[in-house]
Amino acid sequence: HLCSVYGSQSFLLYGGKILRKNTFKSSCVWATIEFHFVNVLMNYTSAQNFCREEFSDLATVGNSSDELSLAAVVPDGIVRTWIGLWLADTATWYWARPDHKLVYLNWEEGEPNATTPESCGAMNSDGRWFESGCDTRRGFVCDDTHGPVFVADKLSWRRSQDHCRGLSRDLVSVRSAAENSAVQGGLTEASVWIGLFKDRWRWSDEDGSSFRNLILIQKNMSWMEAWSYCRTHHTALVSVHSEELQARVGRAAENATSPHVWLGLRHAFNFWYWIKWGDGCYQNWAPGHGAERTYDCGMAGALEATRGQQWVALPDTEELNFICFTCAGAAAGLS
Repeated sequence: HLCSVYGSQSFLLYGGKILRKNTFKSSCVWATIEFHFVNVLMNYTSAQNFCREEFSDLATVGNSSDELSLAAVVPDGIVRTWIGLWLADTATWYWARPDHKLVYLNWEEGEPNATTPESCGAMNSDGRWFESGCDTRRGFVCDDTHGPVFVADKLSWRRSQDHCRGLSRDLVSVRSAAENSAVQGGLTEASVWIGLFKDRWRWSDEDGSSFRNLILIQKNMSWMEAWSYCRTHHTALVSVHSEELQARVGRAAENATSPHVWLGLRHAFNFWYWIKWGDGCYQNWAPGHGAERTYDCGMAGALEATRGQQWVALPDTEELNFICFTCAGAAAGLS
């Protein structure tokens, strides 16, 4: 199989205990995960074998909290480490919510039928699921604590997910026949997006988490070349819609080999916009940049790799490193 970084390098692993406390009426489960940095140079397979023999496995990152815990144990000056993410020959289906496992299936007869490594899942009016190209525009359903939320706007799968996440939700997960009926019962059109997607990335411990991250591409390209690269190999140039995401992008940019990194921020018709649509009014412009001044054509937004890590406007012909979203939302095997 392929891993996202080649050669010998340090790596991260985790050791964990699953503690189970039984009562007469219910069971409670606690999972304590500790990340350990191993400062020994190995290739991916050797690191994986070491972790499985001495601890549990190479590190799985299941959520943003895990990501912060993992980053905290890596010493300053370490540029790359192995984690347990690898690229398989075949794709696997996931729910967009990383903590939701695929425990229930309701495919239409003959589905899924596409041979492409990346596709998304939709539901028809009969409540059956089918595989579809992720760029197709259709209505969609968001998760909510009070039940599914139906949105009639016709968007691609990823833009549908952006819309739901902008509302502090996600595309709906369907994990039982009852949940499937709840979604089907609210349909007013032929098909809608649900939170189902597939890709080839898998965790070493077969955790099944769909959590993904950001990847810094240490290649110097113009803004248009960077945009095309992210669209072809990952999802999109990164958009920054919150302070939390700004912090994550800043951490990734610290390892850049250029003084700035391209963001998915573009200038046209006298205003700035994100190419990957999303809600929110968060801004982090450096003084003298952004709406404070006017620009000629051909400008794009970049992040300072060091210092204040604020946004600056640069000619889109400059060649810089850049940051991509990966998969449905965020690491391609490295931290």
